[in-house]
Amino acid sequence: MRIAFKANLIKQLGRVALGMEPADIILTNGHVLNVYTGEVLKNYQVLIAGDRIAYVGPEQDFPAGPETRVIDAGGQLLIPGLIDGHIHMDAWMKVEEFVRLSLPHGTTTIITECTSPSNAMGTRGVLAFLKQIQSQPQRFFITAPTISFLCSNYGDNQKAINLSGMKQLLELPEILGLGEIYWPDLLNGNSSEELAQIIEYAIALGKTVEGHGAGARNRKLAALAAHGIDSCHEPITAEEVKERLQMGLFTMIREGSVRQELEAVIKPLVDLGIDLRRAILVSDGIWPGVLISQGHMDQIVQKAIDLGLDPVTAIRMATLNVAEHFHLDGDLGGIAPGKCADLVIIPDLKTIEPRLVICKGIPVARDGKMLVPPARADFPAEAYQCVKLPPVQPDFFRITAGAREVKVRVLDLITRIVNRESVLTLPVVDGEVVLPVAEDIIKVAVIDRYSGTGRGTTGLIKGFGLSRGALASSFSFDEGNLVVIGCSNDDMAAAVNRIRELGGGMVYCAGGRVVEEIPLPIFGSISELSGREVAARIESLEKAIRAVGCRGENPLLTLFTITFTAIPSIRLLARGYWLAKEHRVVNIFAD
Repeated sequence: MRIAFKANLIKQLGRVALGMEPADIILTNGHVLNVYTGEVLKNYQVLIAGDRIAYVGPEQDFPAGPETRVIDAGGQLLIPGLIDGHIHMDAWMKVEEFVRLSLPHGTTTIITECTSPSNAMGTRGVLAFLKQIQSQPQRFFITAPTISFLCSNYGDNQKAINLSGMKQLLELPEILGLGEIYWPDLLNGNSSEELAQIIEYAIALGKTVEGHGAGARNRKLAALAAHGIDSCHEPITAEEVKERLQMGLFTMIREGSVRQELEAVIKPLVDLGIDLRRAILVSDGIWPGVLISQGHMDQIVQKAIDLGLDPVTAIRMATLNVAEHFHLDGDLGGIAPGKCADLVIIPDLKTIEPRLVICKGIPVARDGKMLVPPARADFPAEAYQCVKLPPVQPDFFRITAGAREVKVRVLDLITRIVNRESVLTLPVVDGEVVLPVAEDIIKVAVIDRYSGTGRGTTGLIKGFGLSRGALASSFSFDEGNLVVIGCSNDDMAAAVNRIRELGGGMVYCAGGRVVEEIPLPIFGSISELSGREVAARIESLEKAIRAVGCRGENPLLTLFTITFTAIPSIRLLARGYWLAKEHRVVNIFAD
């Protein structure tokens, strides 16, 4: 897909390159990384007219008009603007707040999934989100929300978005392709026939088809690629990266707030010596606190270099490689005449510290500070009405049985994301299953927040570490329903009811009192607070639950991924336990 390129600008670029007309910006006294040849071009000059590059070459005596801005690069290096080719930034904070925290770090282009808005409002949610990304000083694109098509369920298998809705979205120029597709749904799922039609439509439009191949190997991975999938962002070892590259897939390596694979992958990849021209560095989601304390794509590229990856290769993996995958390389990914004027000045090839960021031909950030304000846009009133819950009573979370003892399924945590099914025999007293809380087994429930019915399922979880209170969130992965983990029915009900009052959010209750909360009233997943305030609230919430036993690096991930059906483990949905490997729903009783 080409980005809009108007005839009058085409003519202007030619005149500027010939020295017949002054440029808007002249970047002088710098070196240029040419990602097409892998060269650092010494003492080169870059001329910008409008939002495009007119000239890249040796220093020459070009005319400067009264409006021409001359920028001295001070002998530093110009690289293309960095691109995050796979991120979920449709949660936590508004787009304008994301721009404030991300753009100064040299990430000029974002390609994001859009599941939370589509789960909440279908195509209307995606269109509302699209309005937020327009006119921003940072460049945004979206992938059509396949996760919503596969996983959303308003009851009676009613989807948030259907076949025609997906096709409608694919026709929009801001949507580059299909969002990530879970391979079990593609190969074994009930939606596979309609999914094949959506893939066919995306390919006919010349758009990409993103894949989620967690755990897929050999024949299953080959089947995924054979279905027209272009990429996979799920390899966790160098061998898995290699296997995907060998199958012709653009292969994404993650280093963000949800998954961090660089340390495990980069050195073995360097040792293997394979060509990484179709490998891409991505975040797969980066939370406000990390944006503030570490950065965005700049810190990901820097870490890859520090781990031994060739700097030119690392920068390509966040520029040209990404642009080629999404068919944007005619405009983005490199510094050359006719390309979009998205570039970053850094000290040198091994030091990814953005000193000046130019996006859409405008200097937008310098030394970590914004030079232009993000665009503000209001969400429609409907976006604030996406958490539809009746009041919940403590008895909702009772697990009842008629026998003296029962065998029950438990989500047994291996990591914060990965779990396994355990079966325990538990006693029943006065008709209620008694939990061995001392063994770190507590309740977890998922409640439908879209239909207004309040239907849901209560199960058990082991290894979360919470010894007091209840933690709840209206944001979760896949179907996006409300999730609550707790040690008492009363606190679980209190946390859920507080989210109902907030219209969406995260809440930790203990002893019937709200200890910490983060309001998320937009789609039930986005806050109106500033990015820095959201980061501070997350930190306070994590501190509170760690004080009562939660362990590990990121305990909130467990809460969000209880409903995450893409990982081949046992999950909990509003309609029951999901056995991913068997692709079916069961109840809590293993008998």
